[in-house]
Amino acid sequence: MVSKWERWAPLAGVLAVPFWVAGVIFVSTKAKGSKGPEILASYQQHSDGILVGALLWSIGVLLFIWFLGSLRSHLLAAEGGDGRLANLAYGGGLVASAIALLIPAVDEVGALNKHDINASGASVLHHFSDAFFIATEYALPILFFATAIVALRYAALPKWLGWLSALVGIVLLIGPIGWAALIFATPIWTLIVSILLWRRAEARVSSRASEPALSAAS
Repeated sequence: MVSKWERWAPLAGVLAVPFWVAGVIFVSTKAKGSKGPEILASYQQHSDGILVGALLWSIGVLLFIWFLGSLRSHLLAAEGGDGRLANLAYGGGLVASAIALLIPAVDEVGALNKHDINASGASVLHHFSDAFFIATEYALPILFFATAIVALRYAALPKWLGWLSALVGIVLLIGPIGWAALIFATPIWTLIVSILLWRRAEARVSSRASEPALSAAS
C-alpha cells in the first residue's frame, strides 16, 4: 500500500490541471461583465454555474497541494540536511495555493447573495478577485526559485527544468506579463514535474521490487 501511494501521489499535479481549466471556464463564462448591473445580472442568472466553477477550481488547488507534498519529499531527498530550500518551495506553494482558493471565492459570494447585493456591491466583489490573482502571481515565485536552485545545485530535477523553473519565477514577477506565467506556464510546469516525479517513483518501486529477487538468486 505504501508503494502504491508513493507511486501515484505525484500525479495529483496532473489531475489538478483539468480541474483548474474547467473551473476557469465555468467562472469566467458565468460571472462576467465590466459594469455593476451586468455583473449582478450574471450572478442572478448563472449562480449555479459560478458555484460549480468555484468548486472545480478549489478541487484543483487541493490536488496541487497534494502534489506539493510529493515535490517537497523529492527535493528534500536531493538537498539533504535541514531541507531549507525544499521547505521554502513547499511553503511558497502553500501560500500561493491558499490565496488561489480565494480567486473565485468572491464571485461565489456574489452568487450566494445574488438577491441581497446591489450593482455596486456586485462590481466590487467581481473585481476584487483581481487582487487575489495578483497576490497568487507574486507568491508563486518562491516555489519556482527554490525548486530551480535545488534542481541546479543538487540535480533533483533535470537542469533544463531547473532553468525553466527560474524563468517562470522571473516572468511571474513582471507585472505586464506575469498573468501569462500564472495562467499558462504554471499548469504546464505542474504537468511536467508531476509526470517526472511519477516516473522516478515508478523506477524506485521497481528497483525495490527487484531487490528480493536478486537476493534470492545470489
